[in-house]
Amino acid sequence: MSSYTLAAGLVQTIVTTSPPSDDYRIGYDIVINFISAEGLPKMDIIGYGDPYFEAKIDDKVRFISSIQSNTSTPNWDDGEWIVRNIPRTAKLVIRLYDKDDEKVTDDYFGQFEITDLIDYRSPPNGHTIIGPLGLRHGQFHLSIQSSKTSIENPNLPRYTFDGPCYYSRHNSLPIGRLTMVNEDCIYPTWKVQLRQIQTFFHSQFYQSWNRHHKPAQMIFNDNLRSTAIQTTIKMAHRAFYRRTLKNNQSGRLKTVDDLWKLFVDELTKQIKPCIYTYIIDDNTWRFSETGAGFFIDFASKHALLANASEHVCYAGEFHPRPKFGWENLTDEWELVFDNGSGTYAPNSNLLSNLKELFTFNFPGLNVLVYDHKDPHLKKSIEQLKLAQERYKNSFTTINQLLPPLQSFK
Repeated sequence: MSSYTLAAGLVQTIVTTSPPSDDYRIGYDIVINFISAEGLPKMDIIGYGDPYFEAKIDDKVRFISSIQSNTSTPNWDDGEWIVRNIPRTAKLVIRLYDKDDEKVTDDYFGQFEITDLIDYRSPPNGHTIIGPLGLRHGQFHLSIQSSKTSIENPNLPRYTFDGPCYYSRHNSLPIGRLTMVNEDCIYPTWKVQLRQIQTFFHSQFYQSWNRHHKPAQMIFNDNLRSTAIQTTIKMAHRAFYRRTLKNNQSGRLKTVDDLWKLFVDELTKQIKPCIYTYIIDDNTWRFSETGAGFFIDFASKHALLANASEHVCYAGEFHPRPKFGWENLTDEWELVFDNGSGTYAPNSNLLSNLKELFTFNFPGLNVLVYDHKDPHLKKSIEQLKLAQERYKNSFTTINQLLPPLQSFK
């Protein structure tokens, strides 16, 4: 693994006349295990709430839990969170909500905070959740372990997220009916948390929007029209990535095999030959399937994936392919990434950083990177499109067989 931090503090202005204390310079690594809550109040007339929580450390890094359905005693069995190089003065704030798919905003249970993360001691009865008007709305249980940041990682930026890699998939039914990318008429969008992104893409390497790209100018120029376009993009982003009870899947990617399962078609049980657009921001990798049709092209725009952000860590397109060709399907696959984004025009010199980021997060993953003008990439996409035609034909055959197969049930 390589580190790409450049001359930290190069443009730093120090106001104080005395240097920071040694204690402030020291960084700490923490491992938080979110365990459970109890005694949450009923928020609906029928049944219990659907609780989840958001945890933030100094408003610099955040964790959003899975949603627990219809319970006042939620358990988060896999709620681990690792953050490195935080200051001793760091504060953790946890806010709990009741998910409601029918509302624009979710109901608020309450919150609590922890100001002694480094010397944390768990209260015997857990942390009291303080709701609106200062009412007690239950107890929350967690554990925290801390240690000084290792000297092996001296250049880790403050508040570095270091795992685990969680994913969420949102299935959009309205867009699915317009794009028709699968038989279920569902358009999925993915969000994957990646470890130590800023180690490979320091803030000095951020890719700003492309001033020479006319569509990007329409989005990001400082005028009323651009403001309206950004508002529309952000509304679409919320619709595509909103966490819901009915149309969401989530989990933890522990191995490279878990990652490959994200690309498996649920009907054919095979990896689907298609192209995805992607962006990488401070701690997430977002992607969705793209294509030539109007609606699927709009749904996969980089600006939409990035929530109309003026910069990203990286962006482009990627596709899966069999290591030995589409005619020789085996268990060995590759992910082929490029920097093909007109909106952000990422620097091709950072493609090697991109490869190292993914092999660091998913050991054993076969990753290839190409500049978007590379003829090898063009050839790979041509072969993929041929595989897509065969896939569509086999998909049609499966659909033709389904009615008689169902008659045997």
